[in-house]
Amino acid sequence: MSQTASTTRQRKATTPAKKAAKATKTLAKTTAKTTPKSAVKASPGKKSMPAAAVGQDAIALLKDDHKVVEKLFKEFEKAGDAAYARKRKIVDQVISELTTHAYIEETLFYPTARKAAPETGEHVLESVEEHHVVAWMLSELADTDPHDERFDAKMTVLMENVRHHVKEEEQEWFPEVRKAMSRGDLKELGAKMEAAKSKAPSDPLKLRSAKA
Repeated sequence: MSQTASTTRQRKATTPAKKAAKATKTLAKTTAKTTPKSAVKASPGKKSMPAAAVGQDAIALLKDDHKVVEKLFKEFEKAGDAAYARKRKIVDQVISELTTHAYIEETLFYPTARKAAPETGEHVLESVEEHHVVAWMLSELADTDPHDERFDAKMTVLMENVRHHVKEEEQEWFPEVRKAMSRGDLKELGAKMEAAKSKAPSDPLKLRSAKA
């Protein structure tokens, strides 16, 4: 075989590889030009705000709390007479949820709502009195053995009181508060309420309403 023929074959063999390498470089350059800078490097100083900072609508937050408690009520009702340990656990969760819920309402939502919608003042006063009753019932449930025949009775009365309270809030005066406050104000209030949950007492008798 002549040297010329050998050189020609080597060139033909390497040409596809060179073409592939060239195509790869061209693609890389094109991608670099068309890719937004924000996709390569995040802009400094622009971070996503956490949910608490953005703020959930205050009324929506309270309604979500209501749903959580109602779910626990239904679990208690379905637990069965002899499910003492299960019912004790559910009641402890109810005590925690309702104490925290009452705390953020009394310290933040009620004062703000009353100021924004003065016509809801009577509703606020009634709600605080209802909280007073609930706080003492929660305290009694915390100290009552689930084997005690009064345990289920106390829980039943509590559920009746809370359900009545929730119905009045959601149907009668939450709509008035929503009309009186802007969406931005409600979201700002919601953020404050969410943050305040960590400051809520564990003892329901530490609530303001318990001392009223």
